[in-house]
Amino acid sequence: MTERARAEPRSTVGGLHLQVSGLLLGSLIAAVAATGALIITLAVGLPPGHPPPGPNGMPPPPPDLTSLAVFPVITGVFVLAWLAVVVAYSRDQILRRIEQLKAGPGAVDRPFDQLIAELRAQLAADREQELRLLQERIAELTEEYGEQRETDGYLNGMRIATGDQPPPAKVHSIRRTPHQP
Repeated sequence: MTERARAEPRSTVGGLHLQVSGLLLGSLIAAVAATGALIITLAVGLPPGHPPPGPNGMPPPPPDLTSLAVFPVITGVFVLAWLAVVVAYSRDQILRRIEQLKAGPGAVDRPFDQLIAELRAQLAADREQELRLLQERIAELTEEYGEQRETDGYLNGMRIATGDQPPPAKVHSIRRTPHQP
């Protein structure tokens, strides 16, 4: 029992694993501090519910809200701190899963490096097939363009030989020329 506990110090009975890294610990401390600051700011900074009446039956003066100016900043720090905790926890879980896959067969029957090698081979085969299709398409378009140019040249030569010149194209300026009176 003690040998197994020493061999796998991170394992738990229920399968839930909480690996406390430095980033996660720092984020948790910041989040708890931000939560405390938010609670203190709310408790101290909120004006009383019923202000005392003003002198001579006048309405009470408006509450002093300058202490609440820091409230949006504290709320932002609170949200960011807890978001950092979630991100750090997720990062730790992903890294732990990658280490499990690298260590040997887990849920998958093949080691992690073999999976990466197969993925790279599949990507290379796909890239090679796409390159071959692209080369075929470029060759097809080049041949089509050459045939079109050859046909245009033949037709143009026949027009010149027979004396049938097409009427010159009229070129219109994009900008109008100003009329001079």
